[in-house]
Amino acid sequence: MPSTRKQATPVELAALLMEAVCVPGSSEQEAIEQMAQFTEVAPQQMLLEVMFLRAFAVEFGAEMALGDSEEKQAIFKRFYDHWDMIAEKADGDLLDDLTERLEYYNGAVHSPSDGSGLAGQVGVAFAARCGTPEEVQEDLAMFGGSLFAALFEETAELLQNIEILPYDSE
Repeated sequence: MPSTRKQATPVELAALLMEAVCVPGSSEQEAIEQMAQFTEVAPQQMLLEVMFLRAFAVEFGAEMALGDSEEKQAIFKRFYDHWDMIAEKADGDLLDDLTERLEYYNGAVHSPSDGSGLAGQVGVAFAARCGTPEEVQEDLAMFGGSLFAALFEETAELLQNIEILPYDSE
């Protein structure tokens, strides 16, 4: 019996995941701007940190859904090809910053839990990265944790429920 699952190539999935990382939804953009104003974090700094948080959520969701499979490797080869293109056009050390943030959030996930769950741990790490005053860190942690959890779950669900078509090795 033929599969009834949707199908996509690693190239298509990489582009979709990259869009999820780099293009905030209209309501998300507004929420980020409001949270930046509330926490007194520069909006551009918050937007950048949210992008890195989304990159981690996508990677972590893919790892949970696909493990270290050939499909995941093929998707992320193309995913990082997109990052390379963006980095060529961006000022600064975007790829170094991305690598540092992925390691940072990975460390948060693997640190001893305080009982707040995965989203809570990542949210606290996000708030710390933004350098907010202590009185608003809890709000920012909840915001970051919610963003992480939603994209993590969407990514894992997408990759578990899609048939990844054969891909070329180049």
